[in-house]
Amino acid sequence: MTSTRWQLAGACRGAADAEIFFPVGEGPTAQQQTTTAKAICRTCPVTEQCLTWALNRGEDTGVWGGLDERERRSIHRRRARAGDLPAPAPRTPASVLADRSAPATHGHTTWVGSSPVTIKGVTYTPAQLAWHVAYGDTPEGALTISCGHSGCITPEHLLDAEGRRRMHGTDAAYQAHHRRGEPPCTACTAAHNATTTERAAITTTERSAA
Repeated sequence: MTSTRWQLAGACRGAADAEIFFPVGEGPTAQQQTTTAKAICRTCPVTEQCLTWALNRGEDTGVWGGLDERERRSIHRRRARAGDLPAPAPRTPASVLADRSAPATHGHTTWVGSSPVTIKGVTYTPAQLAWHVAYGDTPEGALTISCGHSGCITPEHLLDAEGRRRMHGTDAAYQAHHRRGEPPCTACTAAHNATTTERAAITTTERSAA
């Protein structure tokens, strides 16, 4: 089972609040979140894979495989003294994206795990990370999803400010306005109306031919 596949089988994916696996601080609330997260881990069918992955990747925050960061550090220290701790794999944008993304139907891609992520001092949202790996640069402005699939991070389905400008004045841009919950602009509305009229004319012609 690949890292992506075992993550999809994790009991944490069914948790109402995934943030409990990444408690902040050491106060009573954080301690309760850790206890709750570990209880969910005890019901998980992939606890062993999860812990092995976290140890090998050097995950230093959160509850993984039923252990918090202090418990994992203790394992690292014991293994280091014994000389049998494998060196963590280099953590790069591409490796993190490969580990924490999963293909969905119709070319969509979903994110698996916590977000955002910090790699070598740079913090990315899942969409920003996918964009960076695909295009090697930083998007202009905020990224929006053009396919309508909530949470999709397929690079070809993402638009930055430049991409939105190129798409402006089309029916697709009109639909994107609606997905973002904003009133469509005049140019996009005109394009949508023209497309609707064209489709209606084609339908009428097809019915007449039948």
